Amino acid sequence: MEKQNKTGLNRRQLLLGVAAGSLTLGLGGSIGRAFGQDQQLVFWSQFAGSKRVAGEALEAAFKEAHPERNLVSTLYAEPPQLNEKILTSINGNTAPDLFVQHWDYNLTYAAADRMLDLGEALSVSIDDLDPSLLAYGHINGAQYSVPMYGTSRGIGFNRAHVVEAGLDPENPPKTWAEFRDWAIALTKRQESGFLERAGFSLFHNDLEAWEVFTLFLQGAGGKLLNDDLSAPSFAGPEGVKALTFLKGLLIDDRVSDLGFGLGPGGLASPFNTARAAMIIAGNYSTNNALRAGIEFAVAPIPMENGGFTSLVDPFCYAIPRDAKNIEGAVAFVEFALSPEQQVAFAVESKNVPVLKSAQQDPAVQADPYLSKFVETASYAPQEAPAIPAFSRMVTIIARAVQEAMFGRASVEDALSAAAAEVQTILDRG
Repeated sequence: MEKQNKTGLNRRQLLLGVAAGSLTLGLGGSIGRAFGQDQQLVFWSQFAGSKRVAGEALEAAFKEAHPERNLVSTLYAEPPQLNEKILTSINGNTAPDLFVQHWDYNLTYAAADRMLDLGEALSVSIDDLDPSLLAYGHINGAQYSVPMYGTSRGIGFNRAHVVEAGLDPENPPKTWAEFRDWAIALTKRQESGFLERAGFSLFHNDLEAWEVFTLFLQGAGGKLLNDDLSAPSFAGPEGVKALTFLKGLLIDDRVSDLGFGLGPGGLASPFNTARAAMIIAGNYSTNNALRAGIEFAVAPIPMENGGFTSLVDPFCYAIPRDAKNIEGAVAFVEFALSPEQQVAFAVESKNVPVLKSAQQDPAVQADPYLSKFVETASYAPQEAPAIPAFSRMVTIIARAVQEAMFGRASVEDALSAAAAEVQTILDRG
């Protein structure tokens, strides 16, 4: 993997009191062969749920291809569960050789300078990997994690509802005005005003509130942070335009109701019970929608005046700098990034592979839903809000969105207050 340019960001020391480990790299970025190949390779995995079968197949293939590597893996059900284990192990110098985790957790570990720079360690060319997904592991001028896969975002819609409303499911919205027309046409209310079906169910939790705002912020030509990630930019004219548009859908056009569908989602969500016609959907939306009998379809998210946008959300490999078997960990990651394994994992798990050639592989493109999310991934920005405090920023922005939606603050005031709070976090490092 070719070395990326340094960004010059200040190193964020979130893991206080953790001393940085050291690692000597051989010439040309190769790892010195200080460890025997038969040494145990400890892997902590978060390939759970819909990814479990794909993860088990990947591990089995690695063991068959590399019987000399003693792979010992442990599966963790949820990212927070694995996060707790990793933080404890890093502080206690008992970290595994390799783990795969949600990208924002990996940035927290990297902020304390405890992760290996995979831009130097791996032989895979950076040009072969999706830059939008790769950006989420790049911090302080180094590539501290590398994705196995990512999810992307599109407009998920119920094809039966679209046809019933006299709309063309083969010609989805391409501008905000067309999206608004669809949302209004798809909304069903009783004469009393009771909402039978939301034309567009905006969000069900804080993460979705952040996502829908960010997508429409991008659709207005804006972004969350400035170029060097040192200051928020979401409260500018583009952010005001995005949140005003979303609030108009809710308050003026009444395509949904305040609080409609708030909760955990899943099979009981408004979309999967046919009480919502459109949602912001990710790869993970497919299985539940189909299981619920929904005529599920996916379209790109339109920008204000044409063009499309999206978000990607990767799960990434990382290797601790003081791991006992770095050579084995590097071998596993390179194996996982091979075309054969990228395609196999994507087809089984229905997630977007990071290897660009795998995204266009006939087996991936043959899946009508996976191929659509590969397409929507191509509309995601090639820059990412790659800061260790990302999860805190999500909560702050989500709260601002809801403050404006519920009329507790104006759009401008809600976003300005959120931006000031985010700036404080960025200034503190």
